[in-house]
Amino acid sequence: MRLVYIALGWIAGIVVAADERFSIAPVIWLIACGLTILAAWFFRRFPLRLPLIIIAVFALGGLRFALFPNTSALAQYNNVGGLTIEGVVVDEPDVRDDRVNLRVAAETVTRGGQTIAVEGLVLVQSPPIIRVRYGDRVTATGDLITPNEIDTFSYADFLAREGVYSIMTNTAVEILSSGHGSPLFAALIDMRTRAQAAIESYLPEPQASLLSGIILGDENSIAPDVRDAFASAGASHIIAISGFNMVIVGEVTRRFLERARVGRRLTLLLVIAVLLVYTLFVGAGTSVVRAAVMSSVLLVGGLMRRKGYVPATLAFTVLLMSVANPTVLWDISFQLSFFAVLGLALFGQPLSVLFGGLSQRSGSVGRVFGGFVFEPLAVTIAAQALTLPLSALYFHSFSLLTLPANLLVLPVQPALMGVGALATVTDFVPALAQALYWLDLVLLAWMTGVVRWFAALPAAQVELYVSPNLVALFFVAVVGVAMTRAAQPTWAQRLGRLISRRSVVSATLFAGLATLILIVALVRSRPDGLLHVWFLDNGHSNAVLMQTPNGAHILIDGGRFPARLLTALGDRLPFNDRQIEVLVVTQPDANEFGALTTVLERYHVGVALMNGQSNLGEPFAALQSALANGDVEVVTVGAGYSLDVDDGLRLDVLHPRTPPQITDSLDEGALVLRVVYDEASFLLTSDVSAEGQAELLATGQWPLATVLQLPQHGRARSLDAEFLAAVQPQVVVLQSDVSNRLGDPDPDTLAQLGDTSLYRTDQGGTIHIWTDGRELWVQQETSGSE
Repeated sequence: MRLVYIALGWIAGIVVAADERFSIAPVIWLIACGLTILAAWFFRRFPLRLPLIIIAVFALGGLRFALFPNTSALAQYNNVGGLTIEGVVVDEPDVRDDRVNLRVAAETVTRGGQTIAVEGLVLVQSPPIIRVRYGDRVTATGDLITPNEIDTFSYADFLAREGVYSIMTNTAVEILSSGHGSPLFAALIDMRTRAQAAIESYLPEPQASLLSGIILGDENSIAPDVRDAFASAGASHIIAISGFNMVIVGEVTRRFLERARVGRRLTLLLVIAVLLVYTLFVGAGTSVVRAAVMSSVLLVGGLMRRKGYVPATLAFTVLLMSVANPTVLWDISFQLSFFAVLGLALFGQPLSVLFGGLSQRSGSVGRVFGGFVFEPLAVTIAAQALTLPLSALYFHSFSLLTLPANLLVLPVQPALMGVGALATVTDFVPALAQALYWLDLVLLAWMTGVVRWFAALPAAQVELYVSPNLVALFFVAVVGVAMTRAAQPTWAQRLGRLISRRSVVSATLFAGLATLILIVALVRSRPDGLLHVWFLDNGHSNAVLMQTPNGAHILIDGGRFPARLLTALGDRLPFNDRQIEVLVVTQPDANEFGALTTVLERYHVGVALMNGQSNLGEPFAALQSALANGDVEVVTVGAGYSLDVDDGLRLDVLHPRTPPQITDSLDEGALVLRVVYDEASFLLTSDVSAEGQAELLATGQWPLATVLQLPQHGRARSLDAEFLAAVQPQVVVLQSDVSNRLGDPDPDTLAQLGDTSLYRTDQGGTIHIWTDGRELWVQQETSGSE
C-alpha cells in the first residue's frame, strides 16, 4: 500500500500545482521537496518517515507540473494572420470525410517574406484531395489559430496534452519530399493500411468500418448514425481500442495458452508480447498505449493471483504516465481506462462468483448458458460501475439500456475479433479470407442490428447533468474504500463488524449525519445582506448571475454552453433553490442565449425581460417554446423601464429606446442595463455596438457606473470614447475566450481603458464582485486574486 500512498501524494501535488489559485514557483517546490527529503532521512528510524516521504513526493509532483511546458515557440504566431510553415508529418494522417488532419513538426515559419527557424507541433487541416503520408516533408500555408473550447470539452487542453498548441486552417499543402520518419513506424502504417483495404474489399458497410474500428482502431470511417447508435445503447467502448478491448485480446490469448498447457510464467510473457505487438500494429497512439498498460495490469495481476498486485501496479502505472506527462490526469480516455480497470479489479471476481452460483443453482440449462450470459454481464457491470459517473459528467447522458445491450453483444465480441483478425492475416489466400470475412459478417450484422434496435427505443439515452464536486466526492470514496479493503486496518474491520451487527443504529447515525450536513449547507447558503455579481466564464459569450442582498437571483444571458451554465448555477445557488426570479435576454443571438433553453427545463423563472426583437432561427424558436412551456411571463422592455427589488436593488434599462425590428442589427438594439445598489452600480452592456452606445448618449441617458462590462468582448472599434467617458468606471470586466477566432480583445480597445482596473475571464476565470453598497470587492475565482 505504500506505493498507493506515494501515488496519491504525487497526484495531489500535480493537482495543486495545476490550480491557478496557487501560483507556486518551481524553485519553491524544489526547496520544499529537498527539505522534506532531509527531514525523512533525519527521522528515518521514526514513524514519521512515510508521511514525510509522501510530502516530498507531493512537492515533486508540483515541481513536475510547474516545469511542464504549456506553450510552444510556434504558438506565438497564433491568430496573427496567414503564414507558411515547413516541417515533417510525424504521425499517420487522420483522414476524415471533409479534411485530412496532419500533425506536423514545424521547423520554419515564413511571414511577410521573412523565414524564421521555429519549433512546435501544429495540427494542419488540409483538403481531403491531398495524399500526404507519414514522414513527408511539407509546406502548409494558412491561418494559424489557437484551439478552441466547446461546452464540455476543451479541444485546446486535449491537443496540449499531445504537445500541440496551434491549428492551421484554410490550408494549402505542398509535399516537398518523403521518407523522413521512422522506417518501422512507416512499415506498421503500411501494414495497417493494407489490412483496412482488405476489410473494405471483402465486407459491405457499415460492417467494414465497424470491424476496422474494433481491430485496427480506425473509427473515422464509421458513419455518424452508427456511432450515435452505439453511444445511445451504451456500447461505444466496443468500437474503439479501449482498455476493455485490450482485456479481451489478452484474455483470449491467456485462455488459449492455458488450454495448450503452457506454464504460468511463459503464459504471462506471451500475453504481454501479444498485447505489445497488437499495440504497435494499431499505431501505438497515446490512448492505445494507455489502454494496453491498464489492461496488462489487470491480466498480469490475475495470472499472478495476487490481490494486492492490481492496486499497487495501477498506482505505479499512474506514476509512470504522469511523470512523462502530468496533464494525462485530465485526459478523459485515461480516466475511463483507469476506472474501468479498477472496477474490473474491485467487482469483477465477486460478481463472477455471484453469477456463477446463480448458474449452478439454475440446473443444467443454467450451467450451459451461465458462462455465455453471466460472465459478460459480470464484466459489463464491473467495468461500467465506475465509468458511468464519468460519462454523466463529461457527456451529460447515459444509456438506460447499457446492461441488456451489452449482454447481447459482448458474448460475440471475442469471436468477432478473433475471426476478423484471422481473416485479415490470411488475405494472401483470398478464398479462405472471404469465407472468414463472411463468417464475421454474421457476427457484425448481429452486433449492429442489436445496437440499432436498442438505440431506437425511446428510453435509450437520457440527459443527466451532475456536479463535478459530487463526482469527485464519489471517486474519493471509491478510492478510500478500495484502499481500506486492500489494507484491512483493524479499525475498519471493527467498524464493519459493528455495522453488520447493528444495521438499524448505523443507518440511523448515517441519516443523522447526512441531515446535519444538509442543515449546515442550508445555513451557509443563506443571504449575507450583500449584492453578489458573477461574470461567468462561459466561453466567448455574455453570462452574468446576480444574487440580491435578500437572496433573489437575476440571470442576464447565459452563453451557448448549457453544461457550463448549469454547473455555474449549481455551484452558486443553494442546493434546494430552483428559482430564478428574473431572466434577461439582451438580444436574440444564440451565442448569448443558447444555454438558456436547458436552464428553463431545470429552473423555474419568474419573469423574462427581452428587447422585443424577433429572430427566425431555430434556437430562438426553441427559447420561446421553453418560456411558454415554463409559464414564464415575458415582458418587452426598453429605455425607461425600471425594476425595484424590496432589498434596495434597482435594475434600469437604458437602451434601446424602441423595440428593434427583425431586420435591425442585433448589436445596435441589445439591452443595456444598469443595476444600482446604494452607491455601487453595474453597467451591463452585452454586445451593444458603438453605434448603439452613441444612440444611448443621444437620448440623454446617464450611464455613470462603478463597474462596466466591456461591450462586444473588447472587439476592434467596439467602445465609443464618449460613452466610456460618460460611464467613468472604476472597474472593467471583460468576458472573453482565449481561443476565440475574432482576435478579441483588440489592443487598441484595451488601451482606451487607461489605468482603469481590468479583470478578464480568459485570464482569471469567473469574476466575482460583491458589495455592501459602499465598498467593492473583486475576486478572480480561478486565480484566487483579489
